[in-house]
Amino acid sequence: MRTTDPVGQAIPGLRLAEDSAAADLDRGAVTVLVVEDHALLAQSLVIALDAQGCTAQVADLVDRATLLQQVRTQRPAVVLLDLDLGALGDGVALVQPLTALGARVLVVSGTTDRVRLAETVEKGAVGLLAKTAPFEQLLSTVLDVVAQRVVLSTARRYDLMAELRVARAARSRDLAPFQSLTPRERTVLAGLAHGQRAETIAATAVVSEATVRSQIRSVLAKLGVNSQLEAVALAWTVGWFAGTH
Repeated sequence: MRTTDPVGQAIPGLRLAEDSAAADLDRGAVTVLVVEDHALLAQSLVIALDAQGCTAQVADLVDRATLLQQVRTQRPAVVLLDLDLGALGDGVALVQPLTALGARVLVVSGTTDRVRLAETVEKGAVGLLAKTAPFEQLLSTVLDVVAQRVVLSTARRYDLMAELRVARAARSRDLAPFQSLTPRERTVLAGLAHGQRAETIAATAVVSEATVRSQIRSVLAKLGVNSQLEAVALAWTVGWFAGTH
């Protein structure tokens, strides 16, 4: 049996036939924690893993702190991690702390964002699997991770890291003009993004309106745009606000 990860890499799957059981790790000693907000998928995985001799459980998705405390207490060997977890936010940020607590993290996600997937590998995820994969393949890959088999090839890992470097270089180029803004100019740009007029920004900062208008002209020149609307649109497009606020 073979399976594929979200970026199209074929990886060997674990044979489920009983005659291979003796060659595997003692799965009964392994705890698998399923961090997934799709209840049906999570429960299906738990049932299937229990049937294979694993000790599996669905995580309590209350908040990040509760999840990490559960991992500290239960010390699961393997964590199946979705990346879009509602109240818990972006699962990418959970990979490193989960790995630091000793878990082998397998990302099981519906995302097709290759940069996000690459970031999880950079932070320590041992493999990637698409939710769209057939359930049998999903289960097989999980059991590979339980048995401490490699589920992400060196070549695919290299490709992902290369794509991540390219994406970060492009982002750095996009953000370079914004790095040249002074703290006051950044504040002015943020005010414009919130729909504030020059006089309002001036009153808030306790400076003259002329000073703010001079700062606005400087922002436009540094960003290479001709209007306040263009400046704000560019900032949103390159993600500058997300990185500063």
